[in-house]
Amino acid sequence: MRIILLTLILILGAKAQDRDTVAPISNQMTQALGKAMKHLASKQDPDGSWKGSYGKNVGETSLCIMAFMSMGHLPGEGEYGHIVGKGVHWVLQQAKPSGLIQYTAGQSKQAPVMYGHALATLMLSEAWGQTRRSDVGKVLRNAVNLILQVQGPKGGWGYKSKPEDGDTSVCVMQVFALKSAQDAGIYVPQATIQKALNLIKTRFNKEKKMFGYNSSNINNGLLGSSAAGTCIMQICGEKEKMYTNESLQSLHTIMKNDLDKSGVNHKNYFLYYASVASYNSGNRFYRPWVQMLEPYLLKHQNKDGSWGTYHKTAFSILAASLPFQYIPVYQK
Repeated sequence: MRIILLTLILILGAKAQDRDTVAPISNQMTQALGKAMKHLASKQDPDGSWKGSYGKNVGETSLCIMAFMSMGHLPGEGEYGHIVGKGVHWVLQQAKPSGLIQYTAGQSKQAPVMYGHALATLMLSEAWGQTRRSDVGKVLRNAVNLILQVQGPKGGWGYKSKPEDGDTSVCVMQVFALKSAQDAGIYVPQATIQKALNLIKTRFNKEKKMFGYNSSNINNGLLGSSAAGTCIMQICGEKEKMYTNESLQSLHTIMKNDLDKSGVNHKNYFLYYASVASYNSGNRFYRPWVQMLEPYLLKHQNKDGSWGTYHKTAFSILAASLPFQYIPVYQK
């Protein structure tokens, strides 16, 4: 059963006149997304996970699941419903009594724990919002409580499951997971979210209109964090345009000036957050953004349908598939 939530994250800040005129996805991009999904489906392990550079991890697997969900495939529903179902089942099996979601079985190399946990929480929140499965809801509530318990003293999160303040990237991902869960009906204290937003604001560079990685100093290689900061301010309803529209314009300028020459690392991560931020801001920002995004993705897609690693491919699918509005968090 698919439950449509009317007060979801990305409705915040969207203007009514924008909703029916969002730039459509081109036929060429739609075909590219289909090819990418076919690639990811062929690479899923029999147990439901995807094994990346860190081996099996819940973060990369959750990103892959959300990529399929963004194209309309739910557990048991759609062409790839069986792929999504196996993936969700595997993630649920990694939940610990503490609430932490992490794969640890005989694997010495581990991905950043709280980053993966937040991605798993976000994915389960979206799955629960659309299916209301009790097993998903139970793990989701425990996962949210774990995030709440390990918030750092200044409002951030680190990469380990203990209270500490880390960089903008990991902080934004926790807030993204909490806001999604909150809008899906899970209790999340608004004070927790606001404390995190206040910390992120201290890393805003007013001159360059960008968010820094762990301070207001701007490093071109880490501009993905600026995209993440801009995105989370918008979906949390920030009213001050400096943190939203003005910082979004800085992201567009990076794209216009050629992303490949910008020095930005983790480009697919940058594209994902900048796409969500642009889409949430309505056609004034999204139409020009998608005119830059689609040619870039089409140019860089590999012959096998991927954009490199599984997480890069998943981020790319999520960045381009927003107008389909299948995942609740992306609906307007």
